Amino acid sequence: MVTKKKSSPLRGVPAAKDKDAALDAFAAGAVQPTIAPPAPIQTVYPWEEPYVREDVMKQVLLKMPEPLYLKLKHITNYTPYNMTSFIIEKITPEIEKEIARMTGRG
Repeated sequence: MVTKKKSSPLRGVPAAKDKDAALDAFAAGAVQPTIAPPAPIQTVYPWEEPYVREDVMKQVLLKMPEPLYLKLKHITNYTPYNMTSFIIEKITPEIEKEIARMTGRG
């Protein structure tokens, strides 16, 4: 035979003044958070990373029309340049100009 469990009486809802006092006490302990102004966001571009080194050379495959290649070869035959140094010297100012335009740092 199953016996029925006696249930305890339900608790009453706290009186309004007790509830308000408890909320006021809780709110009094709250501290207004101080919000620091956000730091200005400084964009760090890949070439500005601390691990980038000037002495490391990267290779780029450059395809060009044969007449242009022969002109480049002619230049290097009659000047102290080699192909790489000539291309780097001539293209560096254009790269810097384009980066300044794109980044607004000029």
